[in-house]
Amino acid sequence: MGQVEIILRTRESSGETKEQILAVLRPEQVQQILREKEQEFSRLCIDPMGHKVSYEGKKLPLSELEYQLLFYLSGQPGRIFTKEQLFKAIWKEEPVDTDNAVCCTISSIRRKLRMFTKKEYIQTVWGAGYKFVDIPGE
Repeated sequence: MGQVEIILRTRESSGETKEQILAVLRPEQVQQILREKEQEFSRLCIDPMGHKVSYEGKKLPLSELEYQLLFYLSGQPGRIFTKEQLFKAIWKEEPVDTDNAVCCTISSIRRKLRMFTKKEYIQTVWGAGYKFVDIPGE
């Protein structure tokens, strides 16, 4: 597959058509987009294209930071991530005060999930970090 161009085509009132290239994607970027399909975990749905999370069709009111953290954790269910790893991946900075930033964000995600379910998708692994788990049933 060659490069993909995303083009905006507009038609003037005079009938003239104008095209503007909005983006040029390399083949690996296209493959990444195609891999980022909607994920479903026991009624929790994560939509990477729309940056939305829903439970049983009801949208969770997550901030962009909360969405990024949940999406990152859910990308490798069962894998334990340290607070430092999560901080570097989501905040894209060297870890300084990881405890406060990561803990508060995870706490906020859990609180918002509890509005819809009792399932604990994000679990604390004491002394190690956090992991995302798919929990069937209720």
